[in-house]
Amino acid sequence: MFYTWGMTIRPNWAGGDAAAALDADLDAFAADAAAGDGDDASGVDEERLGDLLDRAVVLTRAAAAAAASQVSAIHFAILAAKRTPGVYIPADTKLSRGEVIAFAERAAVFDLAMRLAMSENTVRAHFHMADTLIRRLPTVWRYFRDGLIPLVNARTAAQTAYSLPADAATDRLLDEALADAATTLTPAKFSTKARVIRERIHPTDPVVRHERARDNRRVYTEQVDDGMGRLYLYSDAATIEATRKRLRANAAQLRGLDGETRTLTQIEADIAGDLLTGKGTPYTVTVRLGVTIPVTAFTTQPELLQAAHTDPAILDGYGPIDPATANTLAATATSFRRIFTDPINGIMLTMDRKTYRPTAAQREFLGLKFRTCSAPGCNRPADECDIDHTTDWQYNGLTNDDNLGPMHQGHHTIKHATKITATRNQHGSITWRTPTGFSKDTDPPPF
Repeated sequence: MFYTWGMTIRPNWAGGDAAAALDADLDAFAADAAAGDGDDASGVDEERLGDLLDRAVVLTRAAAAAAASQVSAIHFAILAAKRTPGVYIPADTKLSRGEVIAFAERAAVFDLAMRLAMSENTVRAHFHMADTLIRRLPTVWRYFRDGLIPLVNARTAAQTAYSLPADAATDRLLDEALADAATTLTPAKFSTKARVIRERIHPTDPVVRHERARDNRRVYTEQVDDGMGRLYLYSDAATIEATRKRLRANAAQLRGLDGETRTLTQIEADIAGDLLTGKGTPYTVTVRLGVTIPVTAFTTQPELLQAAHTDPAILDGYGPIDPATANTLAATATSFRRIFTDPINGIMLTMDRKTYRPTAAQREFLGLKFRTCSAPGCNRPADECDIDHTTDWQYNGLTNDDNLGPMHQGHHTIKHATKITATRNQHGSITWRTPTGFSKDTDPPPF
């Protein structure tokens, strides 16, 4: 069967019998190819290969249309929550009408994030993308729903519109300029074209826009594998270029020294790390290590030793690190904290307090136990979170570690202002339940 380029694909195109037939055909193609020797004798002639390529086009469009349906469903679910906030907000709330709608939206985002195993930021991004396309770029939205525009180009179009002041005339110009290009250009080229179009039609002076953008300068990090990470600096172009040139110039000087074996890029990275951590100065960053010691270290019972739970070294705020890095940190650590754990499952043992505010030691203990916010999917470091009483203090909840957990301020307020609940389980995890009937536990170790 031949599929024409202009056909309209709907999200359910590849469902049911159609999907089974397609799978059978693709299996047949794969079998024919496997039977050949890689030359023309593979059993796939020009016509059949063309058919297979056409199918790839159709499936790509079906995937784009399905993505459009997904963001549309997220969009309307959140809108429905805002229009009927009583689903999430208790009837006896003391919140204002505006706060009720805002908390209903936040609760719906959290509910969706747990259901879809997405971050809340991703759910919000999908909502705002759909909202922007529907309201401001109707042609781009229609093409996206028809599978003619891939998700990444639809996202770029929405971001471009979102960065411009909402104006009917400007939106029409942008919609016309982006719609056709988004169907034919690769994501990289479409992104470049969108930036050029944005510059041409933006009504605000570029100097004013630069000053506004500069207000958002920041530093952020990304964790990657094998004990490595990335550090990003978002700042004005002049600062970025000057930073790059200084690192390159200093690295070039060191590269010319006798006995230097590092590459230029390695030296640049080392210089940046030394400068930012203050290495060799009185302001050098120091570490305090939390050393996890199973209680089996103090027993001679073979069965306990055999069943003992062992974990890799953990760098607070990052995660597992290799033994060599841990030894290096230990050599420079200013102090240690010993933490005793259950010998079988590695759960940290109780620190108890019977007044409202947790001690600094309890905060540290809970941070090492949970590592991050106790809400599913939240990666906010525990030391940046509130300490929440799972059973509220006003309802006789104790300030014990088995009734405490780190909770990002946003999740803390959702728990108290909405019908979403958090309940402690026997082994210390916390189950979050929404009034729409969904529940999910705290993310399992190592989180």
